[in-house]
Amino acid sequence: MRSGIVINIHFIYKQPVQIMSAIASLTLSVSHNTTPYYQQLREQILTAIREKRVKSEERLPSTRNLAKTLGISRSVVTHTYDQLIAEGVLVSMPKRGIFIANVSHITLPSARLNSVAVTDIEKNEGSKGDATPARYFDSSADHSVFPYREWAASVRRSWLNPDPNILMGNYRLGFPALKEQLAKFLHSLRGIECDPSQIIITAGNRDALQLLQHLLKSQVALWYTENPTYLPINASLTGELRGLNIIEGGVSPPDTQATWAAVLTPCRQYPLGVSYSSQYREKWLQSLSEGQGYVIEDDYDNEFIYQGRPTVTLFQAAKSRPYAEERVFYVGSFSKTLFRGLRLSYVVVPKGFVRSVLDSQIMIGQSASLPMQPALSDFIESGAFYRHLNKMRRHYRLKRDFLEALLTLHLSDWFEWEKPTGGMHILLRYKSPLSEDHQHAQRLKSQAFVQGLTLSLLEEHYLDPESAPKGLVLGFSNTAEEDMERWVVLLRDLMTEGVFDPDG
Repeated sequence: MRSGIVINIHFIYKQPVQIMSAIASLTLSVSHNTTPYYQQLREQILTAIREKRVKSEERLPSTRNLAKTLGISRSVVTHTYDQLIAEGVLVSMPKRGIFIANVSHITLPSARLNSVAVTDIEKNEGSKGDATPARYFDSSADHSVFPYREWAASVRRSWLNPDPNILMGNYRLGFPALKEQLAKFLHSLRGIECDPSQIIITAGNRDALQLLQHLLKSQVALWYTENPTYLPINASLTGELRGLNIIEGGVSPPDTQATWAAVLTPCRQYPLGVSYSSQYREKWLQSLSEGQGYVIEDDYDNEFIYQGRPTVTLFQAAKSRPYAEERVFYVGSFSKTLFRGLRLSYVVVPKGFVRSVLDSQIMIGQSASLPMQPALSDFIESGAFYRHLNKMRRHYRLKRDFLEALLTLHLSDWFEWEKPTGGMHILLRYKSPLSEDHQHAQRLKSQAFVQGLTLSLLEEHYLDPESAPKGLVLGFSNTAEEDMERWVVLLRDLMTEGVFDPDG
């Protein structure tokens, strides 16, 4: 057998696979952890060079073959190669391929210091007041204005005389007092009518989706997610997933005789930011009434509406339709409203599933940590949570307006966008003729990274990035104004300098 690159593919619930390709003694692998795929590949290539397992001028696999073998997007491999080319580690030879550079004449970059993406740990690295500049447009919760004193008071009150069942871990579906507060909260904020017994507390949205997939496994043959979508949704589900292409106004239910389940964000689709029109919502309600499938409604960042009234949830709308009420599950989280590290979310299940969801919870052995649930319950009951949400709506609206003003001043020649009426990010789309240049966004991302900025591309949220529309997803909620200005000016300079001319 000829020598070759051994690529180990590690996926959750899948057995490793090995293939042979171009370079001896180079092992590449990707796994579902908190580290993005392109960061994993970059670090492995750099490590192989340092350990002298690869030689100068040896050829790497093509982006197409490597992506197909690993089962990941080709744009991920392309970006990894582009970044290493920009750093002088790889060289591209037209019509020949990508090769290892003459590494004896270059200083290799750190595998971690300049990583292409930032893990959850790296994003929150440093003490309070750390002056390290931001490296991305962040759409997470802004913890710099979190009401720490009120939260500490809730923690203290809830643990002065703790419930013995909390200490014994007996509330598998969630702390009852928290479920009661959530039922009141959902009714006041989203108009949802539900009994506390229908609410299940989970350890984040990933836990929620895995619980629901187990719950429905005997009834559902096909699973669907939106295309484009919030990437962790696809990562949370196992088995084959099919895409529902979002078009203007929403998406139609699957056209199949098999029983399906679809994860939807109908009130505010991510990353497009659109709400399903009344015509599309009617299609879903009719399909549910006919018993064709199930909907898992992820109510993504709908606590933050800046203009107009919030859209009625599909969960609540289904109550007016026969049979549909028993076919919609509602998923919400506290990561966007409080802080990511809390790791608490919730599912509202139809009444007919209340008993069986406990069986699934016991069988898969997943449940949310109990110690913080009494504190959260007290935080909501005291009114501190409602005050915090009102404050953050104003805070994020001002940040949105600041970023939008910067975009108008600096980037309107190349991009177009709509000012979002809610949420925590702005979507930029390329204007023509750049919208037809399928490589421009990747080159922009590579060049921005060299300058210290990691960009989120619209195409990366699609099942087929190569044919997807091109644009940028810019979070503003947890990005300081000075960082917004620095990064927008950088993007303007990169666009103005014309560094993306493939012949330049």
